[in-house]
Amino acid sequence: MPGMRPKALCAAAGAALAVLLPSLAACDGGSGEPAASPAAPVPARASPAASRPVGDGHFVFTVLSLRCGLPAVTGTHSEAQPDGQFCSVRLRVRNADPGFHTYVAARQRLQDADGTRTGPDPFAMAVRRQHETVEVGGHDLIEVEVWYDVPGDARITGVRVSGDRDPAGYLSSETVAYDPQGVLVPGVPVIG
Repeated sequence: MPGMRPKALCAAAGAALAVLLPSLAACDGGSGEPAASPAAPVPARASPAASRPVGDGHFVFTVLSLRCGLPAVTGTHSEAQPDGQFCSVRLRVRNADPGFHTYVAARQRLQDADGTRTGPDPFAMAVRRQHETVEVGGHDLIEVEVWYDVPGDARITGVRVSGDRDPAGYLSSETVAYDPQGVLVPGVPVIG
């Protein structure tokens, strides 16, 4: 429609669609059978809200999701079943410093109710094609998956996140402040 302004053109197109869509929905394609109504949307599974950000070293971690009771892991080239149950954690890792720092997946631990700390499962991580280490640029962030194989009866109570052990700053000889045990982010996993 030449000469129409973009907003007016969009409004006209929207009005035309509003008239056409109900008419098209009533069409049955000539088969004589009534047209199937569109399927109702499937609600998304509820997941716990993201954790509050916690810092360790130069990194700030946010646990975006924590899931356990997973019967298998699949990827583009392989699949695996756990010895117990798989748990998956999705982490946001933000570098709060202007320099490069290295995120190390092996430092991230799941914590059980009895205090047991479990490291990532190397095979599950390989199936999901997750890097063991990632160099994170200054003031950048990444999101990663970390996969664990824990006993079937494990009662996971949270994730212990652990940052870098680099110098505190440019030309500094002191190591950045970090917790040697990692910082516990409490959480109850979604099952399945």
